[in-house]
Amino acid sequence: MDLFDEQWEANRELIESVLDERGDEIRLASDLAYEGADGERAEVAVDDIEEKETGYLDVGAATVDDYEPAIRESDAVFVKGALGVFEDERFADGTVGVLEAIAETDCFSVVGGGDTSRAIEMYGLSEEEFSHVSIAGGAYIRALTGEPLPAVEVLEAAAERQ
Repeated sequence: MDLFDEQWEANRELIESVLDERGDEIRLASDLAYEGADGERAEVAVDDIEEKETGYLDVGAATVDDYEPAIRESDAVFVKGALGVFEDERFADGTVGVLEAIAETDCFSVVGGGDTSRAIEMYGLSEEEFSHVSIAGGAYIRALTGEPLPAVEVLEAAAERQ
């Protein structure tokens, strides 16, 4: 059993309940990009994948096309992490396309994670185009899910001692 299968099994009930409750609001990738035999980017529709393979390095153009209108119509967008291996220009289209759509929208936008921040810089976007950019992806997710933030707890404890 690979890591994906282990994570799926560990979180199956939660994932299925979220999909049952809000599945119509969740957009999943409809196509994926991989390195073709010629070394160039190639794409395949998720529905055309016959057996699970490894080596998918980005979402495909159809996925970005699907995400863009949803982003543009949103009041708020939260992103954590890149959609592909953006460090390789062949597989940056998903990450860059989604970040550009967010940057061009007037919505409240929070992007988190060092990789996402690095992609913004690498591809000529400006952090000012987003409401907030956090390089602390783990802390960003903890804050969104209401989990305690250890650094904040330390500061609060220090303030109480004064």
